[in-house]
Amino acid sequence: MSSDLPVKMVDIPAPKPRKSAATMPSIVSEGLHIAGNLFSDGDVQVDGRVEGDVQGRNITVGATGTVVGKIIADEAMVSGAVNGEIRARAVVLTRTAKVASDITQESLSIESGAVFEGAIRRPGSGAA
Repeated sequence: MSSDLPVKMVDIPAPKPRKSAATMPSIVSEGLHIAGNLFSDGDVQVDGRVEGDVQGRNITVGATGTVVGKIIADEAMVSGAVNGEIRARAVVLTRTAKVASDITQESLSIESGAVFEGAIRRPGSGAA
């Protein structure tokens, strides 16, 4: 059965990619426990527990968050607990942070009240 109806071709534009600055962070909510590694091209906020490595552009460990593993990021802000290793260009440990971790960083800020136990290194410096 053939159709004699005219066919009109319409260009449908491809969806525009989202700009990463406008996207929301990936969130591990309080009460959520993840056993495994997390990888993101964007930001990650941990308010629950991650037993594994967390990698992303900006990693935030909230006051209720815990990471048992490596954090690899451009910037890392820790208000909760980290047991493992932190490798980031800039690291901030807030007053509520409890960190048992070696830190490799270019910039480090530790607020009064933060608990830190570990070695501090700069990239390419080898052992501290």
